[in-house]
Amino acid sequence: MPDTAPITPTPAAAPQTRGYFNKAQLEDLDLAETVLAAARANAADLIDWDITSAYADGFDGVITETRKRAIESGQNAEDSKTATGLTGEAASHLHTALQSIQSAAKQKHKMLAEDGDPATNFPTDGYLIGSRLNGSRAILLQSAETLIARATDDNLPGFKTPEKIDAVSTLLTAYRGKSSDQQETTRDKEIARLDRDDLIHVLNTRRSAIQHAADSRWPWSNEANRPIRKTFGLPLTRPLGM
Repeated sequence: MPDTAPITPTPAAAPQTRGYFNKAQLEDLDLAETVLAAARANAADLIDWDITSAYADGFDGVITETRKRAIESGQNAEDSKTATGLTGEAASHLHTALQSIQSAAKQKHKMLAEDGDPATNFPTDGYLIGSRLNGSRAILLQSAETLIARATDDNLPGFKTPEKIDAVSTLLTAYRGKSSDQQETTRDKEIARLDRDDLIHVLNTRRSAIQHAADSRWPWSNEANRPIRKTFGLPLTRPLGM
């Protein structure tokens, strides 16, 4: 009898981990961040269309909550690093300083992990690694308080003297003085209570409202409006649909 090659069974495909958000919803989140950035950059032109800074801040809060849940579910962690954050010099300086604290914590972790001994390892728990630090005023303030306290306790590289910590605290004080509290806490809690689909609904509704304002402010029929319409994710050859 002719030899018969053994039949090798096809290995079963590895099960796909189901994320908290589906692909279409994550695309909605990316578009929302793009539209918010455009609205921030053109805020003065949208005032007459009732797109105020408070309205944009509310939209930012929805985006922040959505992105946080995406990170927690293991989805789009890298995208979160480039998400649009608070604007302004004071916010930017504070955000950069907080990222430096995170970098110092990661450095210490790596330096103590090379011998493979868990007893001497330095954990980065509590350093908000992978979290968005500047999604809103409330989040930036809390992030700053958290990271300054950790850096004070953990003797990090580059932050070993009180003067180094005080410099970051000074940036926090400067930011508090530059920006008034807009009573975000209650609204943030309301957003956090929404389920996934309701959260996406709020996200898309507010994003669409901003796009319709831009659609009216910069009509498609004017060729000169094409560049700015692109920044808002608007069609170039017709008005925005529903």
